[in-house]
Amino acid sequence: MKRFKRVVLACAFVFGLLMMGGLAYAMDGKTDNTPDWFYPAWAAKATFNQPISVMDTDSALGRYSLKTKEIGLKDLARIHGHLCDGMVIAFIETRAVLNKLFPNGIIDRTDLVAVSKNGPCWVDTVAFVTGARINFQTLRIDNTVGDGFILQRVSTGEAYDVRLKPGVFPKDQADLEAKVRKWRSEGKPVTAEDINRVEKMADDLSRKLLNTPPEEILEIKPLTAYKFRATDLFGNRGDIINKSMPR
Repeated sequence: MKRFKRVVLACAFVFGLLMMGGLAYAMDGKTDNTPDWFYPAWAAKATFNQPISVMDTDSALGRYSLKTKEIGLKDLARIHGHLCDGMVIAFIETRAVLNKLFPNGIIDRTDLVAVSKNGPCWVDTVAFVTGARINFQTLRIDNTVGDGFILQRVSTGEAYDVRLKPGVFPKDQADLEAKVRKWRSEGKPVTAEDINRVEKMADDLSRKLLNTPPEEILEIKPLTAYKFRATDLFGNRGDIINKSMPR
């Protein structure tokens, strides 16, 4: 009986250490990259699925934090709702440009503006990763940017355009996705087989992208003297500029 108690106490002690270690891990700002029902092992173990280290402020009226925190693909899957190829593409693209804008590896989310197309995967990812927001006039929605982004560091003016290289996104996947969207827009049903096929293609693409060096799949172009505009909805009245001119 005494031996059993000693074993129980020893197990409890080890468990306590593990719990303390886990707490320290969480307090250290590290992200959780363990597989989950919505986050498959192939994503968690992917070679180029690396977290982003970010710096923020301490509070609503606070100063820069003294420590950084990590944002990972699993965090994005939680906030976006699922892991998908669009979100993976957006994560890879933004991460690659941020590494150029902040070569020390620490991303200052108070010093960024971004341009994204109006797509849930793209907007969710760039807003969460960079801190850019429409209501703060640091995020511009512009569909002409396509399946990529423009990211700029405000303090330096340095800016880049990023997107996948031609041919990286499979044509057969793009064609099937377009068909599914067309059928649904016309009120036509889509079979479970069609949906399963699209999801399989998306997962295969995500797996490939997360295990390929970014320089092999991305086009990143510097933008000289780039001027960020939050929106084109506002402007000066043009019908009054000559109101005081002589007749």
